[in-house]
Amino acid sequence: MSDRLEINFKPIPKQEIALKYLLDNKTTAIWYWGAAGWWKSYLWVFRIWMMAMQYPWTRWFIGRKELTNLMKSTMQSYWDMKRDYNIPEYAMGKLDWKNNIIKYQNGSQVYLLDLAYKPADPLYARLWSMEFTWGFVDESAEVADSALTILRTRVWRQLNDEYKLKPKILETFNPDKWHVYQDYYKLWKEKALPDWKVFIPSLATDNPHLTPDYIAQLERSDEITRQRLLYGNFDYDDTNSKLFRTDEVMDMFTSIVDRTGTNYLSVDVARQWKDSTRIIVWDWLVAVRCERLQWATTDVVAQRVKDLEYQYAVHRHNIVVDTDWLWVWVADQVRWCYQFHNASRPIETESSWNFWNLKTQCYYKLQELAEKRKIRLELDWADREELVLELENILVKNLDKDGKRLLESKEDMKKRLGNKSPDIADAVMMRMVYVLEWTEEIKTYKAVFDDYWGYDY
Repeated sequence: MSDRLEINFKPIPKQEIALKYLLDNKTTAIWYWGAAGWWKSYLWVFRIWMMAMQYPWTRWFIGRKELTNLMKSTMQSYWDMKRDYNIPEYAMGKLDWKNNIIKYQNGSQVYLLDLAYKPADPLYARLWSMEFTWGFVDESAEVADSALTILRTRVWRQLNDEYKLKPKILETFNPDKWHVYQDYYKLWKEKALPDWKVFIPSLATDNPHLTPDYIAQLERSDEITRQRLLYGNFDYDDTNSKLFRTDEVMDMFTSIVDRTGTNYLSVDVARQWKDSTRIIVWDWLVAVRCERLQWATTDVVAQRVKDLEYQYAVHRHNIVVDTDWLWVWVADQVRWCYQFHNASRPIETESSWNFWNLKTQCYYKLQELAEKRKIRLELDWADREELVLELENILVKNLDKDGKRLLESKEDMKKRLGNKSPDIADAVMMRMVYVLEWTEEIKTYKAVFDDYWGYDY
């Protein structure tokens, strides 16, 4: 049966490239991006079924963020395959609905994995005891990077040596700005992929079997849909809950904005050793300098803030410092600075009632300035790429029962960014406190220190 199906299956050119890497002895990570109409899931479920039938007692997995979507979408390709090739019922295996495992007569098994993040299992401990030959993750952009990292350690553990099968993880996804952009697309674009990884892009127009009507339908879609699903542009996505559009973010690097000579500092202090403290120097709404402090203690950060304060003649009341958690220690050493608490009440303005907290209010103000091209960020290329990734991951939650806006939590965002905190984005966002209406507290600081820079070396 498997030989006959191998002969009858006629892949189109880009699928042939993918299948070549499946059969080599070097590649272990295959990332296959196919635009709309590319039968991505069909190709991989077909191949895993073929391998399970060919190699008895092997163990495979097909995973997706939610088991419900896996059953409704990915596994539909499995049943389509049965219909297309008229495969007998016995050869399709028996689905154990209780454990979500397809079991074949030759002893092979295919596990159907729910890869959703669960608060009760934040480290994905449920995956650590599993052992597989190969695996396939559908729509891997939706899956937390930490789950994918664990799965890559769970292959090559089920008869790989006996059958001389190189362990492989197959991933498919659509263009977006989650971890697939950083891990796959960016490295491929820069020709920096190691030889054990391969990224295969496939446009809809590369598929000779798609009808002209289908292509025309994509061409008539909105701009974001065309860019992503027709042209494969990873700089666009269709997440309706995104606060920032791609063009708004990119305009911040080229906008023409007047300088006033009044300087500011915004400081986002690192929350973990792997994150970085970011200090941005502003001339009104032009970011003229961005510094990164790695592995810096609070006293080192505070001293660097004072150094920049002196160098750029920044009034102490024009320095905003992140003071969530223990990082109030930095602000304590920079007396009279503005202490920024993400969860504090919004600054009083006509629209402040719309926002659940200060952080949300400031990000909305930043988006407003970006849309009107009233802010300019003079950053180097590395910082630009990092900021674009972070801002395009700022998602808005649904309005609460009082109609107040609230952003997605930082912890949820970090799961998509590979446990990375949005350091630059938060530093830029905090600058907005000085654009919003002054609080009485800041007015008091300003009145007292208008003629005093507040150095306390």
